[in-house]
Amino acid sequence: MTKKEKIIAICFTISFFMVIISSIYTANLNKPDGYEFKIVKLFKNL
Repeated sequence: MTKKEKIIAICFTISFFMVIISSIYTANLNKPDGYEFKIVKLFKNL
């Protein structure tokens, strides 16, 4: 891979993680009161 391709790959990876994080944050922000996601319940049980 050339230097330009590496930079593009790094930028793509960073933006991909930002999209995932923002979608999780938005889903958490808009959830109804008193509701928990199954993943949150799983972590609380551990």
